[in-house]
Amino acid sequence: MHVSKLLPLAKKTLSVNILTSMNFTALIIGATGLTGTILRSQLLEDASYDKVVTLSRKQIQNTHPKHVNHLADLFDPITYMEYLKGDHLYICTGTTQAKTPDKKEYYRIEHDLPLEVATVAKANGVHKIIVVSAIGANPDSKISYNRGKGEMERDLEALGFKENYFVQPSLIGGKRDEKRPFESLWKKIQKLIDPLFFGSLKKYRTIEPETIASAMIYMAVHGYEKSRIESDELIEVGSRSSLSQ
Repeated sequence: MHVSKLLPLAKKTLSVNILTSMNFTALIIGATGLTGTILRSQLLEDASYDKVVTLSRKQIQNTHPKHVNHLADLFDPITYMEYLKGDHLYICTGTTQAKTPDKKEYYRIEHDLPLEVATVAKANGVHKIIVVSAIGANPDSKISYNRGKGEMERDLEALGFKENYFVQPSLIGGKRDEKRPFESLWKKIQKLIDPLFFGSLKKYRTIEPETIASAMIYMAVHGYEKSRIESDELIEVGSRSSLSQ
């Protein structure tokens, strides 16, 4: 075959090899919560990822060939340091004040835990983090919940990852495995008043966990022009994800 005919074939092969070599390894903490569970499922079906590594206290029953689960105590880096190696770290951890009434323990879970895991990930060469935060996150807020989320964002950003994305959803829809009576009631009320939120208030409408997960994956794979993305914008980014597949 003439060399001129071989060149297009060689270029095509090279292109395929480059695309294959760009497949990523995802790392997830908080993979058993509402958003984390859906994120895990979406990542396993996403062709951009070759491997999805989850770290959890209890075994995650999932036999997908791309899924690797390691038991770990996220407060003890020795138990997960060797497993926290990949491209993108997804942080979906969190608790509630009802579940964790002690203020010090609450802050330890909400702030210290993701910061410590991210520090280990950075040392292991992970270059990108995608974090579930909350709308209104602000380290200078007078509201303790918003202040805690803001401090988490600030301190994670200070670690110096190549890219940081903090998704800031409003009330998250969907059903949780654990019982949260007040949240369940508020979700029903919120559904009724969502149509009243328009214009600059649209960001306070209920957002589904599937939308959050899709937006997180899109930003991790394709990048995004902003590091903090509120609820209404997450919906738009999430729709990009479905169009790009």
